[in-house]
Amino acid sequence: MAWACGWACVAVSIPVALVASAQPLPPMCSGLDRSDGHGHFVARPDLLRPDASAGDALLTLVNRSPAGALPPDYAPDDLVDLDTGRPSRWYRCTPPRKQCMRREAAAAYRAMAVAMRADGLRPIATSAFRAYRVQCSTFERWASRGGFCDATTVSALPGHSQHQLGTTVDLFTREWTDGGDKFRPGYGCSPGGRWLATHAHEHGFVLPYPLHPDYLRGEGCGAVEGGEERIDPRTGYRYEPWHLRYIGRAHAERFRARWEASGRGTPDEITLEQWLRERSGASDAVSAPVCDGCNCDRCATFADPGEGPCAQPALSLDPSGAPRAPAGPPRLRDARLVRDGGGLWLEATVDVPPNTLTQPPIVTPASGARFRRGRREAQLSDRAARAFPPIAGAWRLAIGFGDARHGWPWKAALVAPARPGNDNGAQARIPAAPGELSLRVSLEGVSPGTLMRVGLADEEEVRDVRRLTAP
Repeated sequence: MAWACGWACVAVSIPVALVASAQPLPPMCSGLDRSDGHGHFVARPDLLRPDASAGDALLTLVNRSPAGALPPDYAPDDLVDLDTGRPSRWYRCTPPRKQCMRREAAAAYRAMAVAMRADGLRPIATSAFRAYRVQCSTFERWASRGGFCDATTVSALPGHSQHQLGTTVDLFTREWTDGGDKFRPGYGCSPGGRWLATHAHEHGFVLPYPLHPDYLRGEGCGAVEGGEERIDPRTGYRYEPWHLRYIGRAHAERFRARWEASGRGTPDEITLEQWLRERSGASDAVSAPVCDGCNCDRCATFADPGEGPCAQPALSLDPSGAPRAPAGPPRLRDARLVRDGGGLWLEATVDVPPNTLTQPPIVTPASGARFRRGRREAQLSDRAARAFPPIAGAWRLAIGFGDARHGWPWKAALVAPARPGNDNGAQARIPAAPGELSLRVSLEGVSPGTLMRVGLADEEEVRDVRRLTAP
């Protein structure tokens, strides 16, 4: 089946310099593999990977997945001072005191800065290359403000930061930073943010963490209320209009063309992550994040059972990075229809083996999504409805009317009721919540006495079918 290769068996491009690391974690990072007192940490097999692949350094895939990490001892050997262009050793490059990038990226940055100044802007790089140990300190600062789990939404875990590549820079303008906290909402609509969105690719830079189209306000650059704080399911991070990654002018032009063609401003719009995965032949558009104790119902790990923060992680990976096969398909244990508060709900209990994959729509009480009679799409909000065609290897709860002639118009992801609807922003396979799963799905427009069917569906079949009558 197609899902035998997906989340992590991706031909990621990683520099030849990324060799196996037998070294321990840097002293300032030693807390990462120990619980913070609340069960949050990263297992050592996910921190210190035994292997790495060679490839084109400019197109290295670094993300939140266990396979998307760089070794603690990796640093580029061609770092230069961002302002002067003079060579610098990695341990001397500690922002904000000394900003460094790889030689080619630094030259492109300086040319871009000249162009910005010519247009009346005053660019200021606040963070460029960050070594693994520096990223540890950065993550710890965020964790001290809002806790470990909140920190994972705004800062990459050490080894998972694009800044370690030496081709990434956080770029603001003096006009913006003089006005207050540089991370306050609105930079994307400032003159500097607009300039970067329009011209950065001309200098070989791209914006890896754009604003998801679902969070846009109208057709402009602004976000709906709270939109800049929401997690983008395509990347696993919030909107960062200041975060630029250099991939070279030719690659940047190719990515921009593919981005435009994918449906700019629509739910089908891709990010750099999806483009890199397309190039590598990956069968999935996103990767499950590494298990850290905050995300056990949706994470992946190389660790053996009992070694990581999650008693039952959603996905366990083999040494190659491929998901281990589940013990079998999910099983529908029970299903019933109930009226509660004037609405009709389908309540179902499903036994979900670890390593089962599912896909949107997320139709849970926490998501606010529901199904409406007469529409095959999931109603994600009062304004938005969306269809999610089946993906090979993904299981969902299937809901139909009458007999088999009427088909299965509604299908919902196998996720916990408390799961919010963020993942509805990406048509991709995601880990199902393992164990005994209770589902609660809102159904609108279904009259009392309506005959209905419930089952479990993958791309090819529907099994464990139950017949119900709406109360």
